Amino acid sequence: ALGEVAYAAGHLDVTIEAWERAHAACLRVDDQVAAAGAAVRVAMHLLFDTALMAPVRGWLARAERLLDGRDETPAHAWLAVVRANERLLTGDTPGARRWARRAVEVGSKWDPSACAIGRVAEARLLILDGDVQQGLALLDEAGVATVSGDLDPLSTGVVYCELVCALQGLAQYDLAEEWTEAMERWCETNAIGSLHGRCRVHRAEILRLRGSCDEAQRQALIACEELR
Repeated sequence: ALGEVAYAAGHLDVTIEAWERAHAACLRVDDQVAAAGAAVRVAMHLLFDTALMAPVRGWLARAERLLDGRDETPAHAWLAVVRANERLLTGDTPGARRWARRAVEVGSKWDPSACAIGRVAEARLLILDGDVQQGLALLDEAGVATVSGDLDPLSTGVVYCELVCALQGLAQYDLAEEWTEAMERWCETNAIGSLHGRCRVHRAEILRLRGSCDEAQRQALIACEELR
C-alpha cells in the first residue's frame, strides 16, 4: 500500500524502496511468488520511470528464477509485460513480440491490467511491422479497457500514455486528441504521480500542432512543475 500511495504522490524513491522491502519480507517467509511479484514491480517502475536497463534486467532475472516451474499467476503476467517493454526498448522486436503475446494470454486469465498493457505493446509492434490498421484496432481495444474502468489507476495512465505516443508517431493527431481529452477527464480525479505531467506533455504537443501556441506553452510549463 505504501508503494502505491507513494507513487500517486510522486515519490518514486519511496515507491521503489517499499517494493524492495516487500520483496525481502516475502523471501523471509518463503512466499516466492509474492517475492517475484514485488521484484517485477520494482523492475516496472525502474523501466517506466528511469529507463535504467541494467537494474531492470537484474530484477527481472530474479523474478524469473522465483517463478520458474510454477503454475501461472498474476506475477507471470506482469513479468511478461515488463519483459515485453524491456525487449522493445532494446530493439529486440522478436523477443518483445513473444513476451507481449504471453502478457496478453496470461493477463487475460489472471489480470486485466497486465493484459491491456501487453495488448498495447503488441499493437506498437504490429505498427512497427507495417500492419498499421491491425495495430490501431488493438490500441482501440486497450483504450476501451481504460474507459470502462477495468484497470487500476496506474495501468490506466500507462495505457493512455502509450496510446497517445503511438498515435502521435503515426501522425493520427485527431485520434490522439480524442484520447488526450479522455485522459484529461480521467486525470482530474485519478492523477497518478508523474503520469499527470506526462499527460500534459502530450496535450502541449497536440495544442502546438493545432496552432494554439500560448496554451501549449502554459501546459508545458505546468507539466515541468508536475514532473519536477
